[in-house]
Amino acid sequence: MARLNPQGVQALKDRLSRLALQGAQAGADVLQEKLSGEGTGVHYAGQPRRASAPGEYPSLQSGDLRDSISARSAGPLAAEFGPLSNPPVQAGYLHFSNEEAMLAMHFREPARGGRPFLDMALADEDVRDAIKKEVGI
Repeated sequence: MARLNPQGVQALKDRLSRLALQGAQAGADVLQEKLSGEGTGVHYAGQPRRASAPGEYPSLQSGDLRDSISARSAGPLAAEFGPLSNPPVQAGYLHFSNEEAMLAMHFREPARGGRPFLDMALADEDVRDAIKKEVGI
């Protein structure tokens, strides 16, 4: 029976881990772009841009949400992206559903102010295509 070279296995794991991080960064880049636009909803007084309408990514207002999007290693052979770098408090309210448990606003209906942008990113073909392109699929 053939034996695997431990250094070769480790080199492959390292290469695949780097590739996973590159894919996550590609996803983060597209998500940042999606969070950089103006919405088509109401223009609230005191806000620089129109708000997002239900079904849209959150509109760029201060840029804090967009700027919190980054990618990082999530262990061997894995990476993740999202609001990982000092996300604003309101990011939880956009994605998750009540003040006691941020996971709850995730289920708030868009018509009631919920903007589950991470779910939107998971289903977004632009995000998926960028990740696939970066990892060579």
